[in-house]
Parts: sequence; structure tokens; C-alpha cells
Amino acid sequence: MNLRKMSLFLIVVLCLFLLVNSLVSAGTIPNPQTDKADVSGLETFTYLPVVFNRYANIVAPIGVQMYDNTGTSSPYHAGLVESGTSWVRVQVNWSDVEPTRTSPPTYLWNTANNAFAVAREDMGGLNVIGTIRYIPSWAAAGPEQPIYPDRYDEFAQFVTALVERYDADGINDAPGSPKVTYWELFNEPDRFNFWGHSGDEFADLLKVVYPAVKSADSSAKLVFPGIAYDFFEDQNGPFTRSFLTDVLNNGGGNYFDVMNFHSYPIFYTNWTTNKGPGLLEKGQHIQAILAGYNLTKPIVVTETGWHSNNPPGSTIPGSPQIQSRYVIQLLTQGYALDAQFVIWWMYYDVEGGYPYDNGLVTKDGSPGSTTPKQAYYIFKDFTETVGSANFVRKLAITETGLPELEAYEFDDTVNNKRVYVAWLNPVTASGTVSLRLPVSQALVRNPIANLQFTVLDGGDGKNDGHITVQVGANPIYVEVNK
Repeated sequence: MNLRKMSLFLIVVLCLFLLVNSLVSAGTIPNPQTDKADVSGLETFTYLPVVFNRYANIVAPIGVQMYDNTGTSSPYHAGLVESGTSWVRVQVNWSDVEPTRTSPPTYLWNTANNAFAVAREDMGGLNVIGTIRYIPSWAAAGPEQPIYPDRYDEFAQFVTALVERYDADGINDAPGSPKVTYWELFNEPDRFNFWGHSGDEFADLLKVVYPAVKSADSSAKLVFPGIAYDFFEDQNGPFTRSFLTDVLNNGGGNYFDVMNFHSYPIFYTNWTTNKGPGLLEKGQHIQAILAGYNLTKPIVVTETGWHSNNPPGSTIPGSPQIQSRYVIQLLTQGYALDAQFVIWWMYYDVEGGYPYDNGLVTKDGSPGSTTPKQAYYIFKDFTETVGSANFVRKLAITETGLPELEAYEFDDTVNNKRVYVAWLNPVTASGTVSLRLPVSQALVRNPIANLQFTVLDGGDGKNDGHITVQVGANPIYVEVNK
């Protein structure tokens, strides 16, 4: 936000504050601290703290994946902005921007302008991570194959122009001056037929690209590509287990700012024995690898998610309820990992033959129209419940009683409350188990079942400063006023 907009915003807030104060003083509306009158009429003022929170730089580390157009002409734009997301991951293809090799280079920016449109202040001003993908045929044997070494400099030249165009510094900016700070280099390059067996070459590429990014925008962050790091070749899968260490062994660790990985619960057995989603444990494993190289990097997760359908022949159960459960579980574990952001893949259902409906919204058949799924509302509710909170801790097994019961504590200083998020693994578990918490009163919400109720100390037959709640596969929020 520029200085003029900030000044206008502060003036509006001050005027509203003075107006409300004068109305309270005149008795036109009740003072909630001194009057016992019904104060429900104050609901219209709840938008003020939400706007203020945004400009106080309270940014929830939660995002979604989109492709192509993210601007106001997209049928998904309005719902995207209303969802509460703070981040959007989109891709820009080198092959689209520079399909033909010329000297000097000729760049075609239209697709990139559309992709990064939501970063414009007049189109939402959301945080964007740009994923650089698809290599032109003149620079590699295939669109996601290793770049020819004699084309590294031209790739760096393209990256320099790209970062400069979207750095919002007023020099050679894209229309609307969108600001993109995080740049991800390719997607799942650890696939064996991509860069998987070429970690040494990828390290060499990083050494060329990293200074190019910084020369264009010193505040920009080069993000390590989101590695799948699951379904390895030794598990009859397509991904190379050693790709990350091959990059690090060849000196690549000093040439990126942020570590990044993808996490899907289907592979949880690689990372945890408690039948949970596994994102937290996988992230901790990757952090331990970096620590072995004396590297400490911020971490992001640029893909995670689950589907709401059960395609014919699929052995991976999906339903609106299971998808909604994973929204809460995966985002919560992202907080526990202290990830700078976690991206839900996808915002909308992918078409073109992809069988799984991972989207939070889906097209309803009408031109330009979309329909939110249950998971959309659960995502939005999560941003409102936990979005401004700080992660405190994961409760120990000595507190939960069994490893399948996961519970996480958050401190929300903005809304002056403590929040616990708890669920029972696996995601298809039946029945409930008891969880005792050291609070005397709490609001318990089960958003997936649309239930909420107050629990008091003594409700379990003991007046001991604790409450007991029942936890099942549907995650619950336990909200405690401080």
C-alpha cells in the first residue's frame, strides 16, 4: 500500500472511531462495557478489525493454487478473495514468454500479466508465489528437462527480466504494478525423467539464477522447487530420493532462500506411524537434512490437498467430509511446522481428464459461475479461527493419551483467546476418545458437523480446573477466552 492510500485508510478509521464514540456518549448505541442493553446492533462494525488486521501485516500462512488468469475477469476471483486466503501460487512458463530465441530477447508478457493479476492492489493485493516452469524447445530437450548448460545465461536473463517486471518498483513494471516476492524454480524436479538424476546440474543452475534474482530485486526470495520427495524409485515410483542431497552435495545450499516440499496424506506411512497426514513429520525430516549441511532455511509447502470424490476404480477414499477434515489437519500441521505458507492444491477442480476433484470450488455448469464445496467453507472458517493466531505447541502423548489423538495449541492475541485444534486419526476413524484440557470453560466447535456448544469445568463430574471433550475424525476447535 502506498503512503497516500495508508493516509486515507487511517483518516477513515479515525472518523469512524470518533463517530462511534460520539454515538456511545450520546446514548444512541449502548456501551458494551457499561450498559446491559442488547448490543447485537454493533454487528455491522465487525468489519473494522478485519480491515485493520490486514494493514497491521497479520498475514495467515495459508494459500491456494491457481493457473492462468487470477484477475477480476476470472470466474474464480471473487470467491478467491472472499475465502480468506493470503497466498496464491501461480505459474509462469518460460516457453510462453520467450517461445522464440532472438537477440536481443523478445518477451511476450500477456500470460504472465494474467497469472499475477491478483497481486495488483486493485485486484485483491494478495501475496503471490510465482512458479517458473516449462522450458522452450530451444533451451532443453523437453519442457521439464534439464536446461542445456550453454543456455543458463539466457535463462538467467529471462529470470532477471521477470523479477524486475513484477517487483513493483515503478521501473518497467507490469500493468497495475503487481508485487511478487517469492519465486519458485520449477515444480517437482526430483522426478527421475526431469532433474531427478541431475542434482549436480541443478546446483549449477542455482548458482547462475540466484544472483540474477537478487540483482533484479534484492528483497526477492528464491524458493527451492517443491520436491515431491515421496513415491521414490525404490518404492516403484518416479521420484529420486537423493535429488535434494545431490543438490546440497554440489554446493547448491547457498543459492536459495527458502526450502520447499509437497505433502499428500496418501504417503503418510513414509513419515509417521500415528496414521495422521504426515506433513509435520515430513517437514521435520527435511529440516533435519538441511541441518546436516549446517543450513537453516525458512520452509514452505507449495502443494498439499485431498479430493472430494471417489473416481471409478480409485483405491484412495474421498468425500466432501474427508476433504474437509484434511483442510483443517494439513493447515494446522503447516502452522506447527512454522511454514511461511502452505498452499492447498487446488482452488478449483482440475479438468482435462484429471480424475480427482481436489478443488475447494467447482464449476456448476453455468458460464462464468462456480460453486463452493464444503471444504471451501471449512477453509474460510479456519482462516477466521486460526488465521491470526500463533502456534504454541503440539500436545504430548502424555496429555492426549494415545498417538492417534493429535491436539495443537494456538495463542490468538488479536482476538484475546486460546484455541486448541484436535482430531482423531485416521481420517476415516469412527467413534470418539476423551481429551482433557486445563481450562475451566470453552466454546467447542465441530465445523464439519456444524455443531457448537459450551463446556464447563465439572461437566465431567470433576471440579478440577479441567474440561473433557470428545474428539473424533472431524477436527474440533476448543476456543478459550483469556
